[in-house]
Amino acid sequence: MSDCDEMTEMTNSLWLRLSLVVNLLITFVSFPVLFTALYYINTQQLFHRNTRLQIKVHIFALLAHSIGRVGLHSFDLVNYFTNTGCDALPNFYRCLIVRGLYNFGMALAAMCATSLVIERSVALLYNSTYEMCGKGFGILLGLLQLLLAFAFLFKLYFDASFTPVPNVTLYYCQTLASGHGSVWTINAPLYVVMVGQCICRLIFWYLEVQTRKRRNNQKLQTLSTRYTLEQGIRSIRALNMFINANCFVFFFLSFIGTTLHFNAPNMRRPTYFALVEVIHFVPTYGILLSVYTYYSLKKLDSKQKSSLTRSIQVDPSYYLTEFKKQIS
Repeated sequence: MSDCDEMTEMTNSLWLRLSLVVNLLITFVSFPVLFTALYYINTQQLFHRNTRLQIKVHIFALLAHSIGRVGLHSFDLVNYFTNTGCDALPNFYRCLIVRGLYNFGMALAAMCATSLVIERSVALLYNSTYEMCGKGFGILLGLLQLLLAFAFLFKLYFDASFTPVPNVTLYYCQTLASGHGSVWTINAPLYVVMVGQCICRLIFWYLEVQTRKRRNNQKLQTLSTRYTLEQGIRSIRALNMFINANCFVFFFLSFIGTTLHFNAPNMRRPTYFALVEVIHFVPTYGILLSVYTYYSLKKLDSKQKSSLTRSIQVDPSYYLTEFKKQIS
């Protein structure tokens, strides 16, 4: 089959068009949800300022991915509905830019779990003074996310070509496919992400256990330390679903993505590319995570207000007794 016939099959594929249209609509929905989440997290006092900063970097990454996705799918759909045959072959440089933004957002979003684990580890280690920790540490962790994302992309694009390759036809906006590296050049970084997500989840579970132990051991604890540990417990409860979703989604993307990549020769091109866009459901993940986090935080706020109301109703002499125990 000639290149022109291949592109005619691509442009007429119902499944590829349906995949692009559905993903584009979901991506449009994700913008107001993510901007609302960004505003809401910025006003949430449940999290330490540095925790909020890591989450904001994560939301920025999801927005960057969504912007790249809108450009990618919009150009492709217009191309498929207005052109056919060789006229529908995608422009290499346009694909390089929009797919690059798409991949950058996804890579950066995958690094959030690492920075949150480090931030919560330091909060536990220095629980007596961490409440006063400034934004500088949070900014460093945000830069670490960027560094890890760029390291991932450097390895991913190491053997990729940044100019059109002679005798290599670009049927779809995947410029990595025009590179000369082995299949492991593309898949090795994905396996690293898979392992990293599993390790982060285990460490986060360990941090939760240790924070609870320290909170329950009230000997030699100042009121400031107790407050920091209590805030740590509340933060971990709220972040549990965030970490679980982050680990599951990017483990899933890495595992299914590599499996699909290895089976690509046994599939028709339109079907393969349609499935590639379906499994990269990052905007859907952003929408569901934002909605769940919002209602989870509302529930925690409600519990905190109920606890505060009960505390106000306690006999004031109780607090005087506790204060005397602290200074004795």
